[in-house]
Amino acid sequence: MNRNNNNDNGFIAITIVLIISGILFALISYSSLESATFFDQALHKEYRTMNHYYAFSCIDQAILMLAHDYFFETIDENEQNEIIDLPDFHCQILEVKKVGNIREILVVGNYKSANVYRHAKVKLNDSNLEIMEIE
Repeated sequence: MNRNNNNDNGFIAITIVLIISGILFALISYSSLESATFFDQALHKEYRTMNHYYAFSCIDQAILMLAHDYFFETIDENEQNEIIDLPDFHCQILEVKKVGNIREILVVGNYKSANVYRHAKVKLNDSNLEIMEIE
């Protein structure tokens, strides 16, 4: 009888060790998952912030193009919109539309697919250019 009792104690000890190991493994896995999720959210936020500034750089480039060419538009004679890609700035000029002497500019910062869209209005006069609004 004494011999059977020793075998039961070993089985109970192994069972307790396995249960505790399983619980620790689950806690460590959950902690790792939370850390990975936080890292992904922080990285996505950083990309969106970068794209915010890339979009403003693209607006600056569109304004520079307008300063060099008074008639600059992205809509061709077939009413098709031509997207101007600026890979060095990680952005695209989606649209420069003429409304009277005001040009409406729509751009997107598109680094790592965390797109940020920005809009600007520029007033063109004969000898100068006035930035009316940037959103």
